[in-house]
Amino acid sequence: MKIITNQNWQDEMVKFIGEYTGENPGYSPRDLAFLLEKKFIISSADAARLASLADNKSAAGRTGLAAIELNLTFNCNLICSYCFIHDKGAHERMSFATAKNAVDLLLERASYPIVNITFIGGEPLLEFDLIKRITPYALGAATKRNIMITWAITTNGTLINEEILSFFAQNKINLLLSLDGGQKNHDRYRKTKSGAGTWNQIVNMIPLIKTYQPWLGVRMTVSAEAIDDMREDFNQIAALGINQFIIAPAQGATCWNKEQIERYGLNLVKILQDYHELKRRGYQIFIEEFEKNEYEYRNWGCRAGSSSLAVAPNGDVSPCSKMLGLTDEKGKYIIGNVNTGIDFTLLQPFREPLYKQPSFCRQCTRKCSGGCYAVNFEQTGDHFTASEENCLFWVVCQETKRLSKLLYRNGYLRY
Repeated sequence: MKIITNQNWQDEMVKFIGEYTGENPGYSPRDLAFLLEKKFIISSADAARLASLADNKSAAGRTGLAAIELNLTFNCNLICSYCFIHDKGAHERMSFATAKNAVDLLLERASYPIVNITFIGGEPLLEFDLIKRITPYALGAATKRNIMITWAITTNGTLINEEILSFFAQNKINLLLSLDGGQKNHDRYRKTKSGAGTWNQIVNMIPLIKTYQPWLGVRMTVSAEAIDDMREDFNQIAALGINQFIIAPAQGATCWNKEQIERYGLNLVKILQDYHELKRRGYQIFIEEFEKNEYEYRNWGCRAGSSSLAVAPNGDVSPCSKMLGLTDEKGKYIIGNVNTGIDFTLLQPFREPLYKQPSFCRQCTRKCSGGCYAVNFEQTGDHFTASEENCLFWVVCQETKRLSKLLYRNGYLRY
């Protein structure tokens, strides 16, 4: 390998780095290092050093966002036992000024023609008045920059009314309901502060919701106590006319044991069978995790802190909302505040999480994304050290995808 000594080479490399980073605002320093090594025939160590220097120099000013999560409030009208917001408070509400600064942050640093804003909480519909104010502001600001905004909101559904549905339909804000199954399991976990269940209240609204949003999605969170009811819960929700599902275990500081995860996996396969049967019969239904190839995930880490950020009600910025919900300040990983300033260099570990990958993960034959940063921190004390629980759930999900594709390839499924 040749070492960098020639001034002309250095000038050419500086020019190349400037052009590459300018044309690729969301670039990966690892990719840049690879290109430098091949183009200028330098050692991998020199290439990595140059890419790192270039990244440190441009990190503060470089754009790269595709999405932002606005935690409008940490307050909620329910007391779900597994909620990732550990410390709720009615006083924690986002002001319009903070929401405006958060939207400006996204648009000023957007590196894509289409970006996403998600309203989340707590229960975001407690702040519907703020949603009505910030939505037109964001749309106007995005239009000036030739940027398109897609919208989403995750809600417990108990505050929905026709005014809200009409506003969402007019502004194409996609609603995702939290519904954990049939009445027994949903009401076990998702109660009002007085202890009443909420299943009937939500289910009774679904026909009206679907008149405004025909394609309706649900997040079905499975707690350890509800494992054996997963299949029944899925079918009860599907019978309500739900079209899209996110099925995920309730993870946090309390770990699942191997026997529970095995049961979860076996029941997920049963849901897979019912899912394909529904599709065969022409039912409009989609579960992304069942449609993806088992080898689709190749990169370590998710988009949190890389192309997406989360903003707390007071304006604090973190890689993701679930991390904001942690009680440990180190776990929250606050990089600044939209009202006072942000140190984007602190996001470097999340932009290049592969460098933080533990050695035992590098030797693993099952390539994964490293699990949820927040769950990792709660269970291992480090965002980038995958917990055993995350590893096992990854295997379960990958095997389910593999089975789904196997059924397709062998001709068992035709629709």
